[in-house]
Amino acid sequence: MNNFTQYMRDQYEHDELKDIARYGCASVAPSGMIYYHEITDLYLNYKESLHDILNSYTESIGETPKYITDNLGDFVQFANAMVWFCAEVIAHDLTV
Repeated sequence: MNNFTQYMRDQYEHDELKDIARYGCASVAPSGMIYYHEITDLYLNYKESLHDILNSYTESIGETPKYITDNLGDFVQFANAMVWFCAEVIAHDLTV
């Protein structure tokens, strides 16, 4: 288990994880992932884990999600995309 997976497991209850997986971070606005300063801190703290999650996803699907590549030009937007995308992937993995 990577560090971001452990963070998600420790931070959110099972029902919260199900909501993140089902509706996405943009709709659920999970505590600790609302404001850009929170998200950039999460990205900086867990960037290795986040990139591992993205790489595994990309390898299994065959392409990087457009949501990520559309945000490559701005660090804050990219960090937000990475954290939310990975949170949704991990929430799904922890609740299926």
